[in-house]
Amino acid sequence: MNRRLLLLGIAGSGFALWRKQGSATTLIRGRAMGCDWKLLGDGRLPAEELRGVVAAVLERWEQVLSTWRPDSDLSRHNRGEAASADLSRVLRLAEQFHAETGGAFDHRMLSQLTAAGFGPGGSGIDLSSVGKGFAVDRVTEELQRRGILRFVFSLAGEVRAGEGSWPVEIESPLPDRGGESTSVELSRRALATSGNYRQGRRMPDGTVSSHILDPATGRPVLRPPCSVTVMADDAASASAWATALFVRGPGSPAPAGMQVLWHGTAS
Repeated sequence: MNRRLLLLGIAGSGFALWRKQGSATTLIRGRAMGCDWKLLGDGRLPAEELRGVVAAVLERWEQVLSTWRPDSDLSRHNRGEAASADLSRVLRLAEQFHAETGGAFDHRMLSQLTAAGFGPGGSGIDLSSVGKGFAVDRVTEELQRRGILRFVFSLAGEVRAGEGSWPVEIESPLPDRGGESTSVELSRRALATSGNYRQGRRMPDGTVSSHILDPATGRPVLRPPCSVTVMADDAASASAWATALFVRGPGSPAPAGMQVLWHGTAS
C-alpha cells in the first residue's frame, strides 16, 4: 500500500493475501486524507455505489479534521473559532486518550509538529493520530448500517474488519535487511501501526528522527527503525495507543483487551 502521509502517527500496514469471504466479494479503492484506502466487501452493493458511500463518509470527516485544509472545522478552531459539534466529538475522544495514556498521546502539538518539519504551519491541535482511525470507524458504521457485515477496510495504516477472518499483512520496518512482513488474522477487530521507517530521517548513530513526537520534550522520538502494531475493538483506540506506545517504547503496557506487536530493532 502507498502510505506517503502528511499526518502524524502512522507507519504502515496493509491488508493483503486476499481471501474470498462468502460467495461474492467487491474490491474498491480510493484516496482520502492524503493516503490510499481499500475496501473488500461482500458484494451486497454495486462497486460504484459502494465507492461513493465510502468516499462521502471520508470526505465529511476530512473536512472536519484536516489541518491541511484552511477551511476545515479544525483549522478554523485553531484560529479561534468555536468547535463544531462534529469536531467537539473527536476532541472529547482525544482528551480521553490523552488521559488514558498518561499524556503519551497528545493532540495539542501542531506547532511542534510544524517545527519538526511535518506540519502545515500554525499552532494548536493536530488530530491525525486519532483522526484516520476515527474515520475508519465511521465507515464501518455506515457499512453495517447498509447491511454489509463481511468486509475489511484499510485507510493507510488503519484497518478494520467485520465478520469473517481476514489476513492482514504488517510491513517489516527493515525490508532492505531481510526483514519479513507479519501476517495476522483480523475478525471484528481493528488494527493500527505506528513507526518511524516511512517518514523519518536517519541520524548518524543509526536512530531515526520521525514524525512521532514525544510530548515530554516536544521533539521527534529517536529510535532504531521499528514499528508497533495495536489491535483493538475500534480503530480510533488502536491508532491512539499505537502512537502512545511508540512514544513509551517496548514493554509498555496497553489496556486489557488490546494486542501489541513490536517489529524491528525497537530497543
